[in-house]
Amino acid sequence: MEALGRLFNLATSATTGAVRVNMRDATGITFILIGATSGNATIQEHNAASSGTSQNLATITKYYRQNSGLWTEVTQAAAATFTAGTGGLAACYIGAAELSDGFAYLSASHASGSFVYILHDLQVQRDPASLAAVTA
Repeated sequence: MEALGRLFNLATSATTGAVRVNMRDATGITFILIGATSGNATIQEHNAASSGTSQNLATITKYYRQNSGLWTEVTQAAAATFTAGTGGLAACYIGAAELSDGFAYLSASHASGSFVYILHDLQVQRDPASLAAVTA
């Protein structure tokens, strides 16, 4: 079996899109921020696929930025934001256990960057064509 569907599933979110993904079948997600020119990315948790209650998820204490192909670890006080910095590429991991009770969806937004969401450590593994929609 290929890695897609066995190890991970993917979704994308265009600039300011804040696409919500359901964490029910994954034990974690890595948000990859691409093309950011300035400002913070914000992670929110939600209790529904659309509408419902949304709130910032202030659990980020570590993330990584890449410049010229090299990753740098950034540590900070717990926050709902992270910054790509020079190079415009950042990676931030959120474990499903970090979500508040009753919240099963996560989203990321940024004013100038887009995201690739990597949902990993899948609890239900399937062929790619049979994967559940992560935005449902």
